[in-house]
Amino acid sequence: MSTPPSSLTRADVSQALRRVDAPELEGYLPLSEASLMHVGDGFNDVFVLSPPQGKARDDRDTDRLVVKFGTYSEPRHLRAGVTAYQLLAEFTDLPVPEVVAFDQGDDQTPPFVAMEHRPGAALAGGFPDTERATDPAAVRLLGAVMAAFGSIPARATDGYGYIQRTDYRDGSPVAVGEYDDCSSWLVEYGTELYDAAADHESLNAIVPDVLEFLRANRNRLPEAPSPSVIITDFSPANLMSRDGTPPNSVDELTGVIDLERAKIGPLEFAAVNAEYLLTRYVDDPAPIRDALYDPLPFGPGVPKRDFYRVLAMGRSVAALPFWYDSEDEMYEQRAREIASELERIVR
Repeated sequence: MSTPPSSLTRADVSQALRRVDAPELEGYLPLSEASLMHVGDGFNDVFVLSPPQGKARDDRDTDRLVVKFGTYSEPRHLRAGVTAYQLLAEFTDLPVPEVVAFDQGDDQTPPFVAMEHRPGAALAGGFPDTERATDPAAVRLLGAVMAAFGSIPARATDGYGYIQRTDYRDGSPVAVGEYDDCSSWLVEYGTELYDAAADHESLNAIVPDVLEFLRANRNRLPEAPSPSVIITDFSPANLMSRDGTPPNSVDELTGVIDLERAKIGPLEFAAVNAEYLLTRYVDDPAPIRDALYDPLPFGPGVPKRDFYRVLAMGRSVAALPFWYDSEDEMYEQRAREIASELERIVR
């Protein structure tokens, strides 16, 4: 797939980079046509910066930076990812990029984060890249990375839900969540998704029951579970290796990337959420499910699985009109399938 053109010009990027006080960026300015490359095919604009041409090629390749603009993401989404990178760099051995600068954006340019360029290629192109995204070897690595996400100590977090900011305690980063207790966040998170449900008669009929299910089951939820970093659209596309094929172990990954919209919550929810996203388009989910849970400290039959499954499906319910044309048969099919499963759970 070719990379779509950026809405940002080289002058826009230069102006944005000059706005931040980051000595690490000075060596890349002024930007030349040769030193700035637009990459990726996602919603946000991503650029790779190379050092001046005078450097040896090996040094230029090693010293490249990535600048990701929140063309469609909000400043808080990128800020949450910055905190996630900092936490994981401090408390795990995962190959997350080092963050060089973060900027909130202004009237001329969107927010952006500048970070270390990680070598290699992603293990998949996203969820539509079904064959690679559901490769059991890649999914097993995903489970192992998620286990590392769940290994951060409790002292590294303060609250649950979307990460609001980074504080520091004894010199170490602390992710501050928007909710004091996890149960409040989980119910509110699900409520927001189902309040924004796509307009379809099957979904319209079941959504009131789903909202009641969320409220009625709040007391089943833990208020202060062991914290984990959660990325609610996490897939093998977030993992990199030297050649884009699954390596033998997490130690051989070259990058764990695209962590914006990071949250703090229970690892069990993260696992059930990833399971749903990875298996929703396949006929036989068992090999994928087995691979995902193999490195995790629990199996698929986690307590409150039904509640976490409802939360996981909420993103599909809310995003249906963005992912499919409402006149397309796939829209109808997915709406009916989702409504049918929700009915089995909540009624």
